[in-house]
Amino acid sequence: MHAIAFCGVLITGLALMLPAAKAGVTVTINQQQYQFSGNPRLTEVLAPVALQQSWYWPAAALYQLNEPAPEQMRHDVLQQLASLQTAYADDNAMLTTLVAIARQVQSWQLAKRVMRNIDYDAASIDPARNPRFDNGNYLLRLTPRPKQLYLFGALSNAGGITHQSATELAGYRSAINYLAAAAQHQIFLLQPDGNQQQAGVASWNHVHVEPMPGSQLFVPIAAPLFDQQITALNQDLLALAVHRVLP
Repeated sequence: MHAIAFCGVLITGLALMLPAAKAGVTVTINQQQYQFSGNPRLTEVLAPVALQQSWYWPAAALYQLNEPAPEQMRHDVLQQLASLQTAYADDNAMLTTLVAIARQVQSWQLAKRVMRNIDYDAASIDPARNPRFDNGNYLLRLTPRPKQLYLFGALSNAGGITHQSATELAGYRSAINYLAAAAQHQIFLLQPDGNQQQAGVASWNHVHVEPMPGSQLFVPIAAPLFDQQITALNQDLLALAVHRVLP
């Protein structure tokens, strides 16, 4: 009994002597990894790179890595697309559109977007915009002023198109190769800071909206009457696109 008690005390003592597991923050900024032993503030994370060049802060995006939610969302969207492909097997226009969108979604790089304003100058003077990072692994994407917009949805030319200053959404219609099942009268705008807006681009529902450089433009599928599944798919595609890691 004494030996057992002694062993227990010894093990407890050794456990107390062992260093505690260190939690911390790892941030990969444009392929360069930085490690922090504590919970740094935004300015501390940005300090090594903030003055390297003129970053376009509205397009800065922070992602939390090793989070399964975006991949689960992708899985769910692809299942929706597969189910609708079966339902619309006899509708060539809709089927072609669904297949094209499935290919787009499969090609996306995803990570969980952390909706936080990233701006070194603002964070340096405003404590409210200089939060601490929780423990974990992060990806921080910084870029100079983007030269492109990113198209996806019911179109055949998904990818980048040139951003044009002082040009509203309707001005980009000629650059879009619409698929037959596209809702050509509207575009969903996903600004690089995460803000979303639906805008009419036809003559009868026109809304003047100018996309910021680096925005995503989503051409939705035209939902047949009483088909709530297509409407839900459009909404889920937009929600998934929030978590895209753009080029």
